[in-house]
Order: sequence, then structure tokens, then C-alpha cells
Amino acid sequence: MTFSLLILIATISNDGKNMISIFAQFDEEKDLPVKKSESKEINNDLTTITVQIDKNNIINNENNTNNNDNLLKIVGYLNGKGQTKYVDLKEIDKEMNLNDKFLKVDLKFNKSNDISSTMVDDEYYVCAYVMKDSNRAKDVTASTTIPFYDCDEGNIWKSTTKDTVTLFSTMKKYSESKTYYNTNQNKAAAVKSSPNEVKITINVPVYDAKDIDDMNVVAMVKGEYKIKTVDVQKALKNGDIKDGKILVPFTFERQTEVGLIQPRDLFFGCATSDEFPDQNSDCEKRMLKDLGMVNGVCARKDSSC
Repeated sequence: MTFSLLILIATISNDGKNMISIFAQFDEEKDLPVKKSESKEINNDLTTITVQIDKNNIINNENNTNNNDNLLKIVGYLNGKGQTKYVDLKEIDKEMNLNDKFLKVDLKFNKSNDISSTMVDDEYYVCAYVMKDSNRAKDVTASTTIPFYDCDEGNIWKSTTKDTVTLFSTMKKYSESKTYYNTNQNKAAAVKSSPNEVKITINVPVYDAKDIDDMNVVAMVKGEYKIKTVDVQKALKNGDIKDGKILVPFTFERQTEVGLIQPRDLFFGCATSDEFPDQNSDCEKRMLKDLGMVNGVCARKDSSC
């Protein structure tokens, strides 16, 4: 079934922060050795993650009061790389008389790159957020409420060529975030304008992988993500690995295209390297607890390290 969709692919931009890779000689937040990216793809073979979106639950949700102004922002990560797409929701609305339950959007990733190659059982994440088209200008008046969203992490199952993930079939994650926000309005109001930044640390155990060279680490929150390539051997020499773990810090501006980052927003952390002894990619998710503290998640081994 062919849909008339407006799908815009976000490009890498330091200003827009839709797709951001941070590669520098030293991490600005900590003297953590990170490598410059060669951005060299080894081949053009692709792994396609098909995102199935429950159209009825998108169109009929309370946040979607005016389809003409709304977009669906989809972000995903696999094999050390990220991707962002936008879908015009009024195009979904036009197709609601058709029998297909799901809108399908493909995220395509190179199977191999300078960091890793996709293998069966590798993990990935995909999130989608309903947002106002006007929010893309990052107006400070953008919505401060919890946007309608859904996220999931998946594992490459039988084939590294194609996998499928379904979003918006249930509202569990969104309901948890919204319930917390609605029952803590005073607390939410207190952090409405401050702090202006949110700090997230991804803990990556490497005690079983101390011979690896490079790994990509991603942090994603509210549809914004950053990726760092870490030189593990240099980190070992510099003493940056404590108790067999390397801590990779990220800082995000609170104001995003989707709205302000709020307590109980869902965030992801993933680590990728083809030199890991088990999965090449592992992802974990958590909800932000307190914007005044550093929130963390452990990628690989166990979500709490």
C-alpha cells in the first residue's frame, strides 16, 4: 500500500541538533579521549528497520488536535549510527479510510561502517514523537507538556537485512510519563526554566573487552541524540576506566524541537563496537529522575551496572 507521505530526512548539523555526532580530540565535558570520525562506509549493504505505527492511536490521541500543524518525529539508532525522519500527520489522516492498520516508515542503516557490522541479536532503539511543525524553529514557547510519544528497543532477529518494530500499539510509556508530570505540576513548574541543560552519562562496562580499540556511544532524549566515538585504549592509558567501566558524559539543551525536557522523559544509551565479545550493539532505557542531577544508564551487561 502506497501512502502519500512527506518524509524529510534530517541531516547532520551542529546547529539543528537533529542528528549530531560529537567527534573531537578531547571531550569538552571531561578529558575523555574521543576519536575523529572518518565517516567511511565500508559497503552499501543495508539493514532496514521498518517502523510500524498504529495510525488510529496516532490520529485519535488527545495531543493531535490539529493534524495540519503536526509532524511525527522518528529517531533511531543501529550499528553505531543514528537517523531522524519527519512524517506529515495530515498525510496519515488522508489514508484513514484504508484498511491498513499501520503506517510503515523505513529507517535504513549501512550493515558495516568504520565502527561495527550488524549481527543477529544486536540491539537498536526507535522513538517517535508527535510535535507541532512550528516547534522545529525551537521557539522557547514550545510546549512544556509531555508530548505524545512511544519508544522501543529491539533485537535484530533472524536476518541482518530487515527487522520490524511497532510503536503506539500501547500507551504505557507515554502514560507513565504523563501521569508523573500531571501529579507533580508544582515540581515540574519549579524546573520549567531551570536548569537550561540536562546531563546524561552512559556507563559502559569494558572489563571483558579491554582489547577493543574504538566504540560508538549514543545518548538520546526527547528526540535529540549525540554520538561519541571513544578510543578505549587511550582511555585505559589515561586512567579513565574505573572498576572496569568507562563513563561517557553528554549534555543536552533542555529546549528541543519537541518541547522542554522534563522529569520522567525517556532516554536511551547504547554502546557499539564489533570488538565486543557478545553483541556488537547494546541499548538500555531509563526515565529522567531529576534534572538537577546527572542521570545515567548502563549500556552492556546490566541496565544498572
